[in-house]
Amino acid sequence: MRATSPTIIFECANAHGGNFDLLKSTIVDFSKIIYPISHIKFQPLQADAISLNDFSWYETYKELEFSDVQWREIIDIAHDKYEGVWLDIFDVFGIDVLSDNIQKITGVKLQASVLWNHEVLSSLKNLCLDDKELMVNISGYEISEIEDILNEIAEINVKKLVLQIGFQSYPTSIEDTALGKIKILKSAFPSLSICIADHMSAIDDMAGIIPLMGVAAGCRYVEKHICIDRESAEYDFQSALEFDEFQLMASQLENSSKILDGSFISKSESLYLANSIQIPITTKRLAKGTLIARSDVIYRRTGQDGIAYNKILDQLKKYSILSSDINEGTTLNNNNFKPAKIGVIVACRMKSSRLKKKAILPIRGVSSVERCLMNCLNISSAQVVVLATSATDEDAELKNFTLNGKVDFFQGDPDDVIKRYIGVCDKHNIDVIIRVTADCPVISSEIAEMLLEHHFSSGADYTAVRECAVGTACEIYNAEALRRVINYLGEAKYSEYMTWYMQNNREIFKVELVDLPDDMVRNYRLTLDYTEDLELFERLYEELDRDSKTPSLENIFKILDGNPDIVSINSHLTLKYKTDNSLIDLLDSNTKIRPSIEINE
Repeated sequence: MRATSPTIIFECANAHGGNFDLLKSTIVDFSKIIYPISHIKFQPLQADAISLNDFSWYETYKELEFSDVQWREIIDIAHDKYEGVWLDIFDVFGIDVLSDNIQKITGVKLQASVLWNHEVLSSLKNLCLDDKELMVNISGYEISEIEDILNEIAEINVKKLVLQIGFQSYPTSIEDTALGKIKILKSAFPSLSICIADHMSAIDDMAGIIPLMGVAAGCRYVEKHICIDRESAEYDFQSALEFDEFQLMASQLENSSKILDGSFISKSESLYLANSIQIPITTKRLAKGTLIARSDVIYRRTGQDGIAYNKILDQLKKYSILSSDINEGTTLNNNNFKPAKIGVIVACRMKSSRLKKKAILPIRGVSSVERCLMNCLNISSAQVVVLATSATDEDAELKNFTLNGKVDFFQGDPDDVIKRYIGVCDKHNIDVIIRVTADCPVISSEIAEMLLEHHFSSGADYTAVRECAVGTACEIYNAEALRRVINYLGEAKYSEYMTWYMQNNREIFKVELVDLPDDMVRNYRLTLDYTEDLELFERLYEELDRDSKTPSLENIFKILDGNPDIVSINSHLTLKYKTDNSLIDLLDSNTKIRPSIEINE
């Protein structure tokens, strides 16, 4: 963000026609222009130093000459009236004037025509200019040639280097203003400031507009010719502005800084948006512990205080939930949210009809359930991991498999898994559940993190994958959603198939199904139910241990992709809940929450 208006350089040039008193009057009169940063520039020259006597303008140069004493007076007057004084150097006479008055000079300009004048350049190198600015007009030069010029003048040690566009063709046609150069120069020389020096006819409306366009394009300096009276001037009058014209341009330039500068969002702009924005209004009562989804709100202008939806998304990105109940027709504020406590709950039982005590069967010397819990501990977003089982003596043995206390142990309802999960949530104040079953020894922490992020960003009640390698993916539930199931039904039959209660009631619960990236999906069976599954895991961990690899999804797939003989061990087995139609019909019937059933308050 720029802090000041662009610098204006009043170019006196030679509209004075060699009249010393007229030049002094011009200096004094234009010093009354109201503008924050006003500099003035002169062209001290001597006919014999700038040209030979056979040049067509030689006699004109003689007419325009002032003595070194006169230049000292001119510079003294200008130094008192302006913030800065510049000299346009054409020849060694100009160098002498610069040297004699160097304490009162702000900057030096080199026209494009003198950039290879080694007589001038070497003289400049001998002066101490480290507190001066050097402006280089590069009209007519390609970028590569400008680079050569900058290398040539690199030994001239100055405080600041400025590139100038614009050449003295009177008047300059609109096609030759070439403001497109500004963007190119800023890209090629990003550390340098740019000056625009246009010479549009002073009677053309564009004479005051071109400088504004140059500033809008990035120029920090504006050079403009001045004269007291164009009709009486003999030289350099075509593009020169008279006092009132110049004051109008200066006022517009000062306003341009207000337009272009300032904060990205003004106070007025913020106030307008705050007073007019349509903000989210809840469409129904939302319970404590709920996430906010787009479907939960409508958008209205209201006199209530409330936050916009992007601020709700900010809360969800921080994994926040509602901290209290919210009534229908209500706005939301940041204080309605609190950080969610996220917990992994691993459901496990010792009984198994197909593979006895499968939870504690060893896989390469480590029990299946411990393999599962190790992976769960890698889910960095979870604050707690709980091994949840039934309150039976048989299942009490599982307490010995909590990785030396790194995982908490919970015994709850022997039949209703949802009630058991709610018991864990009550004990540990868990708001969002990462549900894992213990028969998944290679459960993926990578998939868990991905699902968790999607769960919050979408404001879901339940999130799962559409497709995955069986046994690699968890599910995400809000604890509040599970409590709602019990409030509706009193109990949850067949709740070991907890998924059905969400996906079979999408009119009640916000269900999100996620498509994983292709590299995270395979048609492999990585769950433990049969002896063939156990054999596969033995082989898989043998390969992992051989190369000292962790059981990440990438490492597991790399092994299985390269060893189809391992995959074939259990590939013929199917999942009962996906293939047994009688079971599917049973679950569909028993997990459906009928609209006529009211919540038990």
